[in-house]
Amino acid sequence: MDELLFNLTEWLRSTPLTELALWISDTSLSGWIVTHFWAIPIIQVVHILAISASFAAVLMLNARIYGVAGHATLGETSRRYTKILWGSLVVLVISGFFMIMGEPVRELVNPYFWIKMVLVALGIVVTALFSRSVSRQAATSDTVGGGAKATAAFLIILWCVIMWCGRWIAYAPV
Repeated sequence: MDELLFNLTEWLRSTPLTELALWISDTSLSGWIVTHFWAIPIIQVVHILAISASFAAVLMLNARIYGVAGHATLGETSRRYTKILWGSLVVLVISGFFMIMGEPVRELVNPYFWIKMVLVALGIVVTALFSRSVSRQAATSDTVGGGAKATAAFLIILWCVIMWCGRWIAYAPV
């Protein structure tokens, strides 16, 4: 696995991403973030809080789907936590943008970053489809089938892997 990540890093270094990262690091926004020592930690805290909110929303909806928590109907639970999920995903995108602006070389030439971005795109698509499916099922019944339960479990695993990749961004050799 280490060799694969090393080869991916070397390949990323040979792409135009390196020039893009260097160009971004010369922008005034990047310079402002770097020169204010408190900016990156605050952005990271906001990012982590948004991760917590989005993952908690996924967990709460899944707990309701599995029937282990919640007294509200499936439709009510879905509406409540879907709003939190999408709101926190917006905050994640914005804070992630500022994190990239603060350390563009570390982010854009990092294999864990790109693995995370692919998984985030997959997670957003699956979550959107899943949310729509649960909302439709909730209109007719307060229970879901085995496919929805399997997707719920998959989403928990997927978001855990995304968080793991985000944590390992700091440790990848760039």
